[in-house]
Amino acid sequence: MSVLVLVAPGSEEIETVAIVDTLVRASIEVVLASCCPHGERQIKASRGVHLVADCHIDELTRRDFEAIVVPGGLPGSQVIRDTPLAIDLLKEQATLGRWRAAICAAPVVVLQYHGLLEGAIVTCHPGFQSQLEISQLSHERVVRDAAHRLITSQGPGSAIEFALELVRVLRGDEVVAAVAGPMVLS
Repeated sequence: MSVLVLVAPGSEEIETVAIVDTLVRASIEVVLASCCPHGERQIKASRGVHLVADCHIDELTRRDFEAIVVPGGLPGSQVIRDTPLAIDLLKEQATLGRWRAAICAAPVVVLQYHGLLEGAIVTCHPGFQSQLEISQLSHERVVRDAAHRLITSQGPGSAIEFALELVRVLRGDEVVAAVAGPMVLS
């Protein structure tokens, strides 16, 4: 199986690329799917960097992903939030007990908006933390709630840690060490 990473016009480029790159270094197949409302694969990210997805979300031929990941950034998170197929996939992933992950604005803008935080302990970008229930908010940079099969993180500066946590839950500590070493990470 593989990991689906959703991307849209206005997604945060550091988060998107760090996630995809780190997962690929762990020999995890990644499908980068555009949620562009116009059906385009190439998107302009939040800081103007152009990214090209593997496919448009409407072109997906399967739905069985080990994890689905939502990068942050605005308006990218809002575009993903408003993409019915993306939300259907995230809801199905939760129902099946498979991993979901969101970073930066996405935990609030996408997951919370659609009732997909399920009372989990989460984090998000500090600018969105006030929108979470105090009982579910963690100020950690990366939070894994294993009971809810959910990983969340704060933003671009924590994107590699976030991606490595995905590698950890999908492939284990040995693979994390093998990936982090050559990246000169502690």
